[in-house]
Amino acid sequence: MTTLLNIKENMRKLYSEHSVIIKPILKFIFTLIALLIMNHYVGFNTTLNNPAVLVLISALSSVLATGIVVVIYTVIVLVNMYSISPEIALVVLLVFLVMYFLFFRFSSEHGFIVLAMPVLFFLKMPFLMPILIGIAWEPVAIVGMIFGTIIFYMLQYGGNEAVLIANGLGGSGIERIGAFISDLVQNKEMIVLIVAFAIAALITYGIKRLSIDNAPMIAIISGGSIEAMLVLFSMYLLEVQGNFKLWMIIVFTILSILISMIVNVFILAVDYSGTEYVQFEDDDYYYYVKAVPKLKVAKRDVKVKHINVKKSGTK
Repeated sequence: MTTLLNIKENMRKLYSEHSVIIKPILKFIFTLIALLIMNHYVGFNTTLNNPAVLVLISALSSVLATGIVVVIYTVIVLVNMYSISPEIALVVLLVFLVMYFLFFRFSSEHGFIVLAMPVLFFLKMPFLMPILIGIAWEPVAIVGMIFGTIIFYMLQYGGNEAVLIANGLGGSGIERIGAFISDLVQNKEMIVLIVAFAIAALITYGIKRLSIDNAPMIAIISGGSIEAMLVLFSMYLLEVQGNFKLWMIIVFTILSILISMIVNVFILAVDYSGTEYVQFEDDDYYYYVKAVPKLKVAKRDVKVKHINVKKSGTK
């Protein structure tokens, strides 16, 4: 714990002193990773598949607002989808318009979550995001998580459709549209994950706000466990065969819980042994306050004492 607190303090100090440089660098790296993973699924446009172009787009995105970066990402997805099939690109455009009408109305400040979900799916770690939302953000961030999940499955479908078209099995334009809509609406795995993720995020958020000792840790463990049980039970009951095997759900959920515990130390580390309860009143109310001190690392007070030893000269 002390090591994590030292790292937290050093990172906080470093960021406060160099945030003007660090923030764009982090946004550049994050955007570049998101674009590379998108190209892994639907990178069929030769121009946008050029690494130099992706680096240039990421560099531009590093100085733009998150909402604008999401729009740029959307445009690149549409261009790649059009390279696969104009009919699929049209449907994806309509889906994006509906999603972003809701997204920019309720959750535009959480645009990074939309981009992060396809990355987490690629790493087999989407189970991490609901827990992080519960301990770090407000429930409105669930909107961005849902949209990011839908985007991943659209990317996956686009890649599969490209393979069919390349093998001469893509069908007509109308058939492609019908197959895309059917695959998206009837995708059991996507629906199960969206519901389980939303419930897990709400449970984690609700428990974290309770006035009990170790509420964040209890919230992380409870939210992650319920998330895993919901996904496992639903996929077994519905006989879903998708991206995640049963062992993967268990292993990566446990890993998500451990990562969330570490993240929680960086967000808020408190000392429940020093909890105090305060009661006071004014003309209208009685107030009952529970005060929990934050854990801090004491600065080392190092004093160097110089001792000058006078050497006696020889006669």
